[in-house]
Amino acid sequence: MRSVLPAWRQILLFQSPRRMASYGAGTLGGVAAGFFLFVGLPRLMGHGTIPSDILAGTLAFAIAISLRVPYEVQPVRWRLSSGYPGLVADRAAVLLARIDYLPAERSGERTLYRLAQAPSLAWLRWRECAVEVRVQGADVTITGARIAVRHLYKALKGF
Repeated sequence: MRSVLPAWRQILLFQSPRRMASYGAGTLGGVAAGFFLFVGLPRLMGHGTIPSDILAGTLAFAIAISLRVPYEVQPVRWRLSSGYPGLVADRAAVLLARIDYLPAERSGERTLYRLAQAPSLAWLRWRECAVEVRVQGADVTITGARIAVRHLYKALKGF
């Protein structure tokens, strides 16, 4: 698997303002819930507050761990050759359906899959989460989010 982005853009975890906004909203919600659990709940139960250095360390660790999400949706490309490329593409469609990717567009030998989400969460949809499966002769090229392509790679590498 190789990254689709140039080396200088791989450093930028947020490839679009929409992606940064939805990540920020999710992180802000998580931090608010965490502060309620670590600060408000002990006070409601009659205990003292948790020391601020522990809160700051926990917050920094949680934000650092949450940065894995934007990393996992960076686009990568995987190309494989097969004697039966149509069968590989069909198997990829089944595997993608298992992780909630549904076909959105089809044209010729190219199929674009998008992550199925509830309509109320449509604002969280990132364009980078799409996965494209393209059959060209004996080659099958899969381009999309790192996490989805890695899932396909593990399932199809011996195919």
